[in-house]
Amino acid sequence: MITIENLGLAPRLHPISCQLNGSQLVGIIGPNGAGKSTLLSLLAGQLSATQGRVAFGGDNWLEASALRRRQSLSFMPQQPHADGALTVAAVLQVGLVNLSLSTAVTAEIARVTELLALQPLLQRTMASLSGGEQRRVHLARALLGDLPWLVLDEPIASLDIHYQLQMMELLRAQARTGKLVMVALHDLSLAARFCDTLLLLDQGVLRAVGEPAQVLSDENLAAAFRIQARWLCTEQGVGWLPQLLQDTD
Repeated sequence: MITIENLGLAPRLHPISCQLNGSQLVGIIGPNGAGKSTLLSLLAGQLSATQGRVAFGGDNWLEASALRRRQSLSFMPQQPHADGALTVAAVLQVGLVNLSLSTAVTAEIARVTELLALQPLLQRTMASLSGGEQRRVHLARALLGDLPWLVLDEPIASLDIHYQLQMMELLRAQARTGKLVMVALHDLSLAARFCDTLLLLDQGVLRAVGEPAQVLSDENLAAAFRIQARWLCTEQGVGWLPQLLQDTD
């Protein structure tokens, strides 16, 4: 569980507060420029907050050492980078070295390789992969070490619909093992279908937090996205038909 208290980075993110439990897939949603990446980067230690506190494991996470961060949180930025000349296997091996894990390298690489179906790509260079294939490699790297807290910024960007569904199933399964998985998403139908909790950001303000049905209300969609939507809910999943709000002036 983490408790966020008045966490902010002026002027990009106004102070926000909320409490998030483990064993959850938490979706961070909002329009472009809403502050999603800023929030995740603050939690990952990539940016320094101008105010606030984050309690995790009994400590103020914002003051945690680099070693403690590496042992507890895995971060996938919006635009991850790896040397294009490296093979996929080498990228994963470097990830393990950076984590300073005692786990057997071969066994851990085999675990994430199987999770992301990367076996055919292991000996290919990163430069030879498509954008979606590279995304899967970076997600596999984020899963190295089986850490309790995953912070992923648009991990399904560039993926086709097959892999989007597969990755969301995987992330939900990761949460069910006890992890707190936080993921920035643009597809609201996938957020509604797979996430346990949503945080809706708008212009740097936390507009709503709660279950998807509560957060994705007509009022919130209109205020944050300037849209209205008809939701289609079945036993197989959730879909929606969004449309622009009509000006009433």
